[in-house]
Amino acid sequence: MSMPHRNRIWIWVGRLTFGLIVIGIVAYFSAAGLDKADKLASVLGFLLALAALVVPHLFSVSSGDGGRGSTSSAGNASHGQIDARHAQGVQINQSGGNTQHNNFAS
Repeated sequence: MSMPHRNRIWIWVGRLTFGLIVIGIVAYFSAAGLDKADKLASVLGFLLALAALVVPHLFSVSSGDGGRGSTSSAGNASHGQIDARHAQGVQINQSGGNTQHNNFAS
């Protein structure tokens, strides 16, 4: 899934939407009173926190390696050593110097 191209129109649409949401919240606080609004905000905050904990478990995790099952990982590398044999077009910065390793396999 690709990100939409950012341009001035979409940025202003986002700003306008945010402004309308803030105005709507202020209007709700004024109409309902702060006590009722505080109770609703507490319940909504709880539901959002619960959703943030549950939602990642509802989607499958993509390994990002096309299902090949990479055998090298940062956890397996010794301190200061990186295994870039299976990397494609990666630039590694070590101690201020650049090491570039390109491997474009068919």
